[in-house]
Amino acid sequence: MWVYVQLPALQLDRMQALQPELKGLPAVLYGQQEQRVVQANETAMVMGIQPGCSLSDAWVLAENLAAYPYREAQQRHLLQQLAADLYQVFALISLDAPAGFWLDLKPMRKLYPDIQQSQQQLMLQLAPWQLRYQCGSGATPLVAKMLAQAGVTNAADVPIHYLPCAPKLIEKLQRLGLHTLGALQAIPRALAGQRMGQELVQWLARIQGEQHELLHYFQPPQWFYQRFCLVAEARSWQALRFPLKRMLQELEHFLEGRQQETRYLQLVLHHRDHEPTRIEIGLAHGAYLANELDNFCQLKIVALKLAAPVLELGLQAKQLHPRSKQHGDLLNSGKKQRKPLPRLLNELQLRLGQARVFAVQTANEWLPEQAWQRSPAGAYLTSAQGAGKNTALAQELGAHPLGRPLWLLPQPQPVQIQQWQLLRGPERHCTPWWQPQPHDMNGIAQGVCRDYWLGLNALGQPGWLFYDYQQQCWWQQGWFS
Repeated sequence: MWVYVQLPALQLDRMQALQPELKGLPAVLYGQQEQRVVQANETAMVMGIQPGCSLSDAWVLAENLAAYPYREAQQRHLLQQLAADLYQVFALISLDAPAGFWLDLKPMRKLYPDIQQSQQQLMLQLAPWQLRYQCGSGATPLVAKMLAQAGVTNAADVPIHYLPCAPKLIEKLQRLGLHTLGALQAIPRALAGQRMGQELVQWLARIQGEQHELLHYFQPPQWFYQRFCLVAEARSWQALRFPLKRMLQELEHFLEGRQQETRYLQLVLHHRDHEPTRIEIGLAHGAYLANELDNFCQLKIVALKLAAPVLELGLQAKQLHPRSKQHGDLLNSGKKQRKPLPRLLNELQLRLGQARVFAVQTANEWLPEQAWQRSPAGAYLTSAQGAGKNTALAQELGAHPLGRPLWLLPQPQPVQIQQWQLLRGPERHCTPWWQPQPHDMNGIAQGVCRDYWLGLNALGQPGWLFYDYQQQCWWQQGWFS
């Protein structure tokens, strides 16, 4: 069993869903070359504006007409987005661009034994999109499509002009008095072929399912992208907030169905006479909730000055990852929770910049001043060459006999050892033989060899000291708490 869904105004309906103020106006999409209406909303159709009429006639019927150019590329992209949403429920979807798609219900029989159950689930999935659509169900893809286009439930009642044949053949059938598919199928197949040619015989074979349709099944995209035209030019960031919120809600729905989160957003502001403005929003931790993503966008572009009025707004989300698990406190669930660390890191990065918010990660180096490095905020701590995955820095440093202090000086400082009392040590650190050795001016290898001690200064402050055998002097590496 097949179901076909006809979408007569997909692009315009989505514009109205994202910008509700269009519903009170007669709005149309028109072809830029032929200057004819391609899609019209209900307000325009009540005033007599129908798809196919000239744009000039539409202006005569509605002085306050809101007319926008029809973009087939955007229509196809919206159709793919809709299919990606339906893919969560229906396994086999075949697109019939630019304004329809098929659903193969055979693999879903165990889940939805009755076709009414499948149609009910389809209605639930289409409801958030706020689309006008017509459905048809049939034993073959072609019958389902004709039933949806004609708006009838019985294949025999389909008007003959809905046959996907050449216009000359349709006209010939009508002159013979054949006005419905049932009347045509009542004629013997051989006689129909003799009177009207093999083209009709082939179409009848496809309608009866005697020839299989070559359909390409849909594969969901790996990332999210959405773009739409604004009702009016936006000259400030405040004018873009409402459509952006609706787009972020679409993104949340996209990520929710895949149990994913994103770490990268890109806003594209399209102008009339300027290059598009691209705003990149990188996140230390993934996020998927529309409210959180909206707050991050506000932090990034709150002080943005538009170079020119914005005509279209685009949103792209990449770097999708499986959603991280967050465990709540069962006993303190009634208390006010603190702001989660991932969200705090995201906000700090957006306010201060990624270069100023970072994590400390251990490195596979022998010398203490070289044994750490910067890493992206929120990244798991890993050793430079796989010495230990997800190892906390404190655990790594605490493995040494003396224990390394977390407070290391930027560079070792020379000290007078007479002013210190050595308590514990030594702990020898030498350059391993397998690592490249530094050489002096005479080409003699000068490996590093140090003895580390725990000592107290005159004020009773514990410090981390070492004696450098190469330089034959004492240095301080850091402080203990």
